[in-house]
Amino acid sequence: NRALTNLPWSGVVWTNPPKAMHMILPGKAAAGWRRSNIIELRGIGIPDDTNTWEDLGNQIAVAHRDLDSFQNLTNHPILDFSLNYDEGYDLRLSYLAPLKRSAQWLSASALYNLHEGNVSNACSDVCSILAIVNGETEERTLVSQLFRVAIASIGVNATWEILQTTNVSDEELKKLQQPWQSLGFINSFKNAMLFERFEILQEAERTRKSSEKFDKLWGYYFAPDAPVKLDLDQFGPIRRSLFLRKYDELRWRWFWSYQDELRGLRAYQVVIDATRTFENDNSFQAIKDSMDENLTKFYSGYDSWNNLRGIFSANAVGAALRRVVRAETARYIVVIAIALKRYQLKHGNYPPDLNSLTPEFLSAVPLDPVDGKPLRYKLNSDGIFLLYSVGENGVDDGGNPSLEKGVESSSYYWQNPHALDWVWPQPATKAEIQNYYAHPPK
Repeated sequence: NRALTNLPWSGVVWTNPPKAMHMILPGKAAAGWRRSNIIELRGIGIPDDTNTWEDLGNQIAVAHRDLDSFQNLTNHPILDFSLNYDEGYDLRLSYLAPLKRSAQWLSASALYNLHEGNVSNACSDVCSILAIVNGETEERTLVSQLFRVAIASIGVNATWEILQTTNVSDEELKKLQQPWQSLGFINSFKNAMLFERFEILQEAERTRKSSEKFDKLWGYYFAPDAPVKLDLDQFGPIRRSLFLRKYDELRWRWFWSYQDELRGLRAYQVVIDATRTFENDNSFQAIKDSMDENLTKFYSGYDSWNNLRGIFSANAVGAALRRVVRAETARYIVVIAIALKRYQLKHGNYPPDLNSLTPEFLSAVPLDPVDGKPLRYKLNSDGIFLLYSVGENGVDDGGNPSLEKGVESSSYYWQNPHALDWVWPQPATKAEIQNYYAHPPK
């Protein structure tokens, strides 16, 4: 709690941190710790190199006591913030943003340590990030699980940075591999969904009995002609009249509240059933079409006036499951990438296939959560490996990290939902990095 309170929302770490696993091309990333200065591209394409590694180091030195405190989570692995779950939808989760901020601090510290050659300290920083993720495993709210996924993503990028070093030891990699192997996202997501389904029952009854609860949900509306980027002074939430609020409250309470409640329960059950099937079959491809079809049916099968609907629907839950599947896929790929590095340290080259990693570096080759088949691996003739998942389309495109035909994006994020395959990035060459900064994406 002291660390969460003390770590500031300012300085280099917050305004201009070194970019971890900075994607500059599909399937290619630049190591942030290797740069001579901490550079962030501005919108006009001019790099800002006013922050130095020394600036970052000074800030980390001031915060070192708070950052070191997260290492204690490995000995006390359960985070408990004494939440009062009886508060239902009014439950405040104010600690989540500071937890994510702490992970960003630890990531910046890891890159600084790598830049200074302190690989062991960098590994400890990443293990602390994973300890935060692990500490929230049993948290039952859906938003907490989505924060876990976001924090784990920070850990993925920082781990990639460590794997680009040449002076990391097998012992350090083993220390890093263990927490990645022990993490899990699917079961925690399912438990959160079960809890959220119960919350629907509780919240529906409370809203039927309380005008104040109803007013919180439908007391305001946004101007229909507001632009995508809202100017809150001109297009902010508009207070609805007392007459309309009371009129809609009575309509909803007597005619649509039970319909809303039932739709929400059924929609959540669709995602819960899909998650259970995924747990057993380990194939998202086998359940995603039926899940999407059933959710669409629930959303289109009900209606009411003035768009007064959906209070208890699962609008974002199908998308949340997709995010969890991406996190689980990334976790498996990271575990393999660490094992590959350990193999290379011992043998001087990468293995011909993933089975060569067992049982010394892996107990078993992880399956691709997207299609339930072994994750793909190829060793090229130049000694560089290709490690990938088939991605959300479920088709093996031979390790092609490009976006699907007709999809345009300036983001080269390796797990883009529209990427043909989710390819674990290889380090970009010096020429590729120079070309990126000379011609940054718009």
